[in-house]
Amino acid sequence: MADRPTESSLGWIERLIAHHSISSDSNMALIDEVSEHFTGLGLDVCLTTNVAGTKANLFATLPGRSGCHKDGLILSGHTDVVPVDGQDWSSDPFAMDIRQDRLYGRGACDMKGFLGVAIALAETFAARPPSRPVHYALSYDEELGCLGAPSMISDLVARGYRPRACIVGEPTDMMPVVSHKASRVFECHVQGKACHSADPDHGVNAIHYATRLIMFLQKIAENMRSEEKQDLAFDPPFSTLVVGTIQGGVATNTVPESCVFTFAFRTLPTHDDEAVETAIRTYISETILPDMRREDRNADVVLHRRAHVPAMRTLRCDALIPIVSSLGKMHGGCVSYGTEAGLFQKAGIETLVCGPGSILHAHKADEFVTLEQLGRCETWLRGLVSSDT
Repeated sequence: MADRPTESSLGWIERLIAHHSISSDSNMALIDEVSEHFTGLGLDVCLTTNVAGTKANLFATLPGRSGCHKDGLILSGHTDVVPVDGQDWSSDPFAMDIRQDRLYGRGACDMKGFLGVAIALAETFAARPPSRPVHYALSYDEELGCLGAPSMISDLVARGYRPRACIVGEPTDMMPVVSHKASRVFECHVQGKACHSADPDHGVNAIHYATRLIMFLQKIAENMRSEEKQDLAFDPPFSTLVVGTIQGGVATNTVPESCVFTFAFRTLPTHDDEAVETAIRTYISETILPDMRREDRNADVVLHRRAHVPAMRTLRCDALIPIVSSLGKMHGGCVSYGTEAGLFQKAGIETLVCGPGSILHAHKADEFVTLEQLGRCETWLRGLVSSDT
């Protein structure tokens, strides 16, 4: 394995990091730059955009030697990154900085390092096309719950593409990952009725009812932890549920009219995540709402699912066996975070998660990836594709 990426890979990583592609902002400048590069190399490029046209997925194909498009390998990664607000960086987070054997920058490991290496290799692949096509899948809003990838995947399926395998280059320390948990993210709006706190019976306390619902969620989390069917391959080995934010009320002497909170649960691949959501919605409709509306008929609870990431679970796949073994491993591991791999697998595309960098260094100040892992990634990807020449 090489111990350092090529200058071409470093150049592309630098360009990608320079794009402020935070999930709250547009990624179009980044997509346009990559699209122009791919088009110039002879790749077929297709964009799928959000409704506003401010964000885009990019799916590009380098046809195989015979001109085929419908087989081959997908190299997949998301273009969005998390914000840097409130983080104490030692260098400009949107300017690649190499110190000793580490490459720093927002997205360095999550996941512009992998994307930079993969994009740089396109020139090598185009100069000597492999027998099978190579596909690039760049998505938007992964950090918000894999919101962009579904339309891109639906589009490639509709066009009859049937790639044999997909590599999602999330940071795994270059260890193969074949399974991850499912996740669902929610925003809950509790609407009560305001009044003076001196006479609370004239109002409906939104925070009180939100608290009751949160305590129910906590009970679900406790049950998940104590269930016998745990999977020791995961850390933690059980499904989890966490309330993340809560806002409500305007003053201590006013019964709060509204309360909004968010929560998410992550379930083992063997756990029925649909059943968890159904239990929560049933508790709202059969317990919380009747009690609220006895106090005021206009009281309401609205539960909005913001994101749903399916679990990924690969038991055995002939297409993935040589890819895993090329990493010097016999078996893949499991992780508790979600990725777009579950979406590809749900579409019938067997998927492996593997990329440079550690998830422990993602989303933090001074996010970094080692040059050694970038070099290993480059050598690995080049070998996978060249084996099809």
